[in-house]
Amino acid sequence: MEAKRRIALIVDDEVALCLALEKYLKREGFDTAIANDGQKAVSLAREIRPDLIILDVKMPEMSGDRALAEIRKFDSDSVIIMATAVEDIEISLLTLKGGADDFLRKPIMLGELLHSIQSNLEKRRLIAENRAYQKTLEFKVAEQTAELTRLYDELKITNREIILAFSEAIEAKDPYTKGHCRRVAAYSVRLGEAACVSKERLEALETGAMLHDIGKIGVGEAILNKPGKLTQEEFESVKAHPVIGYNITSTINTLRDVSRIVRNHHEHYDGSGYPDKLANTQIDIMSRIVLIADAYDAMTSDRPYRKGMPREKALAILWECSGTQFDPGLVKFFIEGKLYLITE
Repeated sequence: MEAKRRIALIVDDEVALCLALEKYLKREGFDTAIANDGQKAVSLAREIRPDLIILDVKMPEMSGDRALAEIRKFDSDSVIIMATAVEDIEISLLTLKGGADDFLRKPIMLGELLHSIQSNLEKRRLIAENRAYQKTLEFKVAEQTAELTRLYDELKITNREIILAFSEAIEAKDPYTKGHCRRVAAYSVRLGEAACVSKERLEALETGAMLHDIGKIGVGEAILNKPGKLTQEEFESVKAHPVIGYNITSTINTLRDVSRIVRNHHEHYDGSGYPDKLANTQIDIMSRIVLIADAYDAMTSDRPYRKGMPREKALAILWECSGTQFDPGLVKFFIEGKLYLITE
């Protein structure tokens, strides 16, 4: 395939010079066009989009520097070489700042012109290649980012399905807690939002709330479903579920951030909880939130050994135990914000 011929636009009010340059540039393999004033130069440049423009500085009607400025508004790729018979360094600097690639003094030496044309066309070629490469790179990055986003979204869906399967496994052992994990998660997220927990941590909070009782998988069904009061030995078995749950979740990479919630959701604000007797801010805020949500839902839900209590009584107990069992600031958010009003 024959290579595309390059186009040169010659702009000068000296007709003889234009014709001489046209003859020379055609020998060098250019197709040519001629303009004898700046306005015509701008019009032709817009129409033919030349690879090269040789532009005289001093011309009637529109000067070369003004024509340069107008051309650069729509064409940043053409090589533009300015030419003038006036030896003025300030003019040359202004034109170069205005977007010219080179500045030559008249009378133009053809060897000097050819060198300028070749070096600047090569520079423009490299710039164009780099621009094309950058666009290709940006496209590939965008493509890969979209693929990573898709895979991340799929992973999040898969993780959520695993979490739901875990919560259903818990509830399968203890039918009386049907919906408990989902409700605790809903209360926890609302309380977390009220306490200004960040969006990223809210996701971990919701997951931790969903899995807070996962350790009950290691507790016998006979104990979990016992209709009467538990013996001390049975109660100690139940109290082991936060550690069992922690041991399960901390070994799964995607659940390590929530394993602390699973372990600490029975720690009390005054240090009387279990398993580690943590107190106050030793207990992370997400565990303190889940403790309140878990306790409220447990009090208002039916269990094998009792009926669920009225909402007002459960809220009164939360308030009464704030500062001892529960974080008082979080209890205030929960009650005054009516965060307990959720629909399943």
